Amino acid sequence: MGPQIVVALSWSWRRVRVDPLTGALEAEDRDRGGNAAELAALEHGLRLAGKLDGRVAAVTVGPVAAEEILRTALAAGAHEAIRVERDDQLAPGALVRNGADTAKAIASAIREPDLVLCGDRSADGGTGATPAFLAARLGAAQALGVVKLECDGGSLLAHRRLDGGSREVLRLPKPAVVSVEAAGTRLRRASLPAVLSAQKAAIETIPGEPTRPPHVVAARAFRPRAREFPAPAGTTAHDRMLELTGALQDRTPPTTIGPLSAAEAADELLAYLRRYGYLTGSSCAAEEEAAK
Repeated sequence: MGPQIVVALSWSWRRVRVDPLTGALEAEDRDRGGNAAELAALEHGLRLAGKLDGRVAAVTVGPVAAEEILRTALAAGAHEAIRVERDDQLAPGALVRNGADTAKAIASAIREPDLVLCGDRSADGGTGATPAFLAARLGAAQALGVVKLECDGGSLLAHRRLDGGSREVLRLPKPAVVSVEAAGTRLRRASLPAVLSAQKAAIETIPGEPTRPPHVVAARAFRPRAREFPAPAGTTAHDRMLELTGALQDRTPPTTIGPLSAAEAADELLAYLRRYGYLTGSSCAAEEEAAK
């Protein structure tokens, strides 16, 4: 029997907009699915399964709507599909979560795989931490940022991109977790009968464990809001210009402070930001606590 290959797919937002003033996240459910790197990982898995007579299982974590990406994998040639139930990904606020919870959910759904393939990073969070967390949880070897996979007898060779146009070739043991870059590899086009059959295929569903919501240290404007100033009261354009620019007002002379310790330097910086209105209220207290 050939190797058991698992391909981890995300049901993520391909595009997320950030409000520059409030930092609020906006996304549309119509713009969900796997990104190019994850679809490339699926294509690599299907090619290896064809050469080694293996089986490919597609796994995702998310609500019922996430089955769409699994049906895409089934239509392309995956042998089975597994979804780990988790509804907390419905809100854009779930993007701040790290990859540890996702890796734990994926590990609970797979059974002694020989190879796990992931995209190098999801389209929304973009941390690229999930493959590393998954390798640690499975006790597997890991190869990150792979651009090519090939068979060499009974071994699997992974080509990693390095700086300066160089490549690193790794001989992977079993089990192994590999994160794949898109690197020109595209998922094969599924036939119409395969697409229709995938729409009716049964997808195994595993209940996920509840996860803790992310801890919010501070909620404040992503950028400092513009400060309001009273309108100039001058009677002539010249007077109003002088009032707006403060050209004739006394100014604080530049000062040199230091050398200071790290804590004293942080206090001086926070005092400056507070004096000019960049830190106010609870955000100021949160910054001071972070500095400590």
